[in-house]
Amino acid sequence: MKKLLALLLAIVMIFALMACAKTKPSKGSLDDDNNEDALSEEQAWKMAQAGTLISDARTGYEKSEQGTWYYSNYPNYKDFKADDEVKVAFICKFSGAWFSPKEQSLGQTLKAAGYTYQFFDCNADTQLFMDYVQNAINQEFDVVILTPPNTTLLAEALALLQEEGIAYMTTDDPGPDSVGFYAPHYGLDDYALHNELGKACAAELKSNGWLDGINDDWSNFEFLVCDIPTVESVHLRNQGFCDAIVEELNVPENRVVWLDISASDALQTKFGATLQNESATVDKWIISNGSGGVAMAIPIAQELNMNMDNIIWSDCFSDPSTMTLMLENPSLKANCWGVGLVYSSAGVGVGEVIIDLVENGTPIPCFTPYALNVVNKDTVEEFYNTHYGNSK
Repeated sequence: MKKLLALLLAIVMIFALMACAKTKPSKGSLDDDNNEDALSEEQAWKMAQAGTLISDARTGYEKSEQGTWYYSNYPNYKDFKADDEVKVAFICKFSGAWFSPKEQSLGQTLKAAGYTYQFFDCNADTQLFMDYVQNAINQEFDVVILTPPNTTLLAEALALLQEEGIAYMTTDDPGPDSVGFYAPHYGLDDYALHNELGKACAAELKSNGWLDGINDDWSNFEFLVCDIPTVESVHLRNQGFCDAIVEELNVPENRVVWLDISASDALQTKFGATLQNESATVDKWIISNGSGGVAMAIPIAQELNMNMDNIIWSDCFSDPSTMTLMLENPSLKANCWGVGLVYSSAGVGVGEVIIDLVENGTPIPCFTPYALNVVNKDTVEEFYNTHYGNSK
């Protein structure tokens, strides 16, 4: 009888162990169903190039609307709350006017959710960036946000984080892993933001009479694009705005002039010279500058005694300099257009994405764009007061 009971007990224990083996999640898994037939990145990359890979965030592989493939390692995440503490690190190339407000609002958002947060300032040191990645692994962080000093560092950094099942995303500076898939990214869609800005500007110009007086052949009009071709973000901003203006207003191609202002003195020399040389025949201008340089370009035009009522300015407003000029000068207020970038709200947005992942299992979206803030005569005062202090 004792032998029979012992045998029955052994059988029960075997079945119990088998059940545990089936239900125990694999290391880092949020969704075991996605792990059973998981593709290797190399296999998935070949399928992506062949057009046969299915975009599904829960498999880790997702394709953006722009056609870029991303990989999040989602099926292999660790259990974020296994030790009753969620730890998030932001490893950033440096601090300063852009990143400090962003990381502070990120930290506030995460701490309000009960998470542990730490900011690592790399001070533009590439080795320090990799050291901090290893530190985050050693300290068992659950989620790591990356803005590298050099995007070529991402391949090694992402491989280390993937191995440990740590969730990751980049912000502001995107880049691929060693296979070619980009990390999930929260940042600027420079082309789209400035294309929408161009559409809004064109609609206003059509309705307010600014286009009146332009010759039928547009010979007394010039669309001057001050570009830095080697800086992708600047070029995409200018291209987006240019495409919208040309399409919405039917501007002839021969009235669009692209000016390379990469050199440090190019605004004063090439830009100033162009205004001076063309002003005899050109009455109205649209001037696009996606590098934040409009605040420096405006005084050049003023020194040449240009009519500010006849110039439309477009730029990316990452600081208050152009907005300050708008608030001081009615002509500039009427004719300046910008995409207002807000550091703090971007930090909140990144934090909300992470909280949604941890609390609800929602995959980090492959690409999350900054919100569009159109700054013009109708919005400049409110935008300035909200983000830079009272303008009164």
